[in-house]
Amino acid sequence: MQSNLAIAEELLRISAYLEPPSGPACTNDECEFYDVPITKAPKNYVRFGTSTHGTPRYRCKACKSVFAHGGKATHRQRETHRNRDIFEHLVNSVPLRRTIKLLGITPGTLYRRIDFIWRQCRQFAGERERVLAFADNLGKRYITVDRQALMVNWTTRKDRRNTLLLSCGSADLETGYVYGVHLNYDPDITTDEVLADMPRYGDDKLSQPFRRYARVWLPQDFEDAAKRADGRKRAEGSTAEGLEKAIEATYADAVGRDNIEAGDGPQPSTRVPVRGMQIHEQVSMNAHIQFVTRLLRGAEKLRFFVDQESGLRAAIMAAVPKRVLDRTADAYYVRVLKEATVDTKRNLVRQAQQRLKKLQADEGLSAREAEIRMLRAEMERLRTIGKWQDRWLWHPLPDMREPEKQVCWLTDIEEPAEDPEARESQLNHAARLYRKASLRSIDRFFMQVRRGVTLAERGIVSASSGERRWFGKNAYDPAILAKMLEVFRVYFNYCEVGEDGMTPAMRMGLARGPVASEDILYFVRRPEEPIGESAEAVAPGVAAAAA
Repeated sequence: MQSNLAIAEELLRISAYLEPPSGPACTNDECEFYDVPITKAPKNYVRFGTSTHGTPRYRCKACKSVFAHGGKATHRQRETHRNRDIFEHLVNSVPLRRTIKLLGITPGTLYRRIDFIWRQCRQFAGERERVLAFADNLGKRYITVDRQALMVNWTTRKDRRNTLLLSCGSADLETGYVYGVHLNYDPDITTDEVLADMPRYGDDKLSQPFRRYARVWLPQDFEDAAKRADGRKRAEGSTAEGLEKAIEATYADAVGRDNIEAGDGPQPSTRVPVRGMQIHEQVSMNAHIQFVTRLLRGAEKLRFFVDQESGLRAAIMAAVPKRVLDRTADAYYVRVLKEATVDTKRNLVRQAQQRLKKLQADEGLSAREAEIRMLRAEMERLRTIGKWQDRWLWHPLPDMREPEKQVCWLTDIEEPAEDPEARESQLNHAARLYRKASLRSIDRFFMQVRRGVTLAERGIVSASSGERRWFGKNAYDPAILAKMLEVFRVYFNYCEVGEDGMTPAMRMGLARGPVASEDILYFVRRPEEPIGESAEAVAPGVAAAAA
């Protein structure tokens, strides 16, 4: 059981950047137009020159008060020429300490500029991505979804456990555009505030789904869950031992959890963040999928290709149940062989290509026709795995990124057509969807995160620490990690050029060319010209529920 309120609150939090700027508003709390922006009362305000720093000033006609609003994004900065260098260093694997040394700046300056760059990236992406939320011609969208574990270093020797956070990301299969990457962490609330406020709602007497603060992990709940996890026997199985064994182990492990949709959950070797609060993983996954489905509500069809995780499966079914029933949305599990040498991968791909070419030669088929034929043959040999009797297909068309793959169609609810021609068309359509099943877009982004953001690098095994991992470059403040993920997402979407000379945003139709760093850093959105409505359109009805 999940808390609708918790998911609604998290959805509002992660979609807040889509809100248009409200514009200048009267600051006199005794005025009838107090906090009423110019977009809602344009006739009540007039421009009234600028401040000594060049910031525009306005006058309220009702109370005659004058106030400043807007101006350049860099109006409080002295050395603005540092911004581009800092931005490029942050997204190109330069450690923070090296950035400080190379640019000759102080740590305080660096962290203030990270906040500035993060705000600018959010504003820039917010204006572009609001277009998606109101578009009605997005066609068919194939969405790859996966999670990435990120570690935050311990900050006190009294408790040397690290904090493990999970980011949930979705990327477009065809364009590579990353719709969102959301960490299960909220920097704006504290444990002390929540614990002090809980008795007002009786949360101390309620189980987690029924609490007012159901969204966050309380320290005692986290410790209790970690102890239960330590005593639970985990099912063993890795892709190195065979994909089918790994799939079976994942099902068995999910059944043994306290909450089947909660992922791996707390572990004895981890702790809650020192600053901010950790979000329950199932809440974060549900909010992420709700966000993506609302952002792409104008798509003709949605096809989700997700990692084998019960929480993602449940989140999709909860987000688009009507679309699943009317056959405009589908979901697939995808499991890929990961622990393999380059030689093994090459051998698997070569064998598959040999089978494909032999079928082409024997039957006189084109490459695409032969691929469909091979998939149709595998569709007759589906294997039933797990407690829920899910049917898995061995994918006969591997590549170097996914040298061995199995796929499970989670929403295969369509009744077989009685007419032979219609049935044939139905099966070919299913084979084409199986053919597309992949996680490569989101996996590529996560790989780039590891390579481009030093705070997200994997730990190093140290011989002197009893095989414990050392996270030398990782973040000590999870808020910085969360900001860097969003900064890198915007850079990846709008600045990073692929082999075709295009960025993901260009392929998605959100940019005409690669965006220069300066266009993001010095972007200013005009509140007088908002695009569409509020971000509540991405989460309709959520504001009322959260209230």
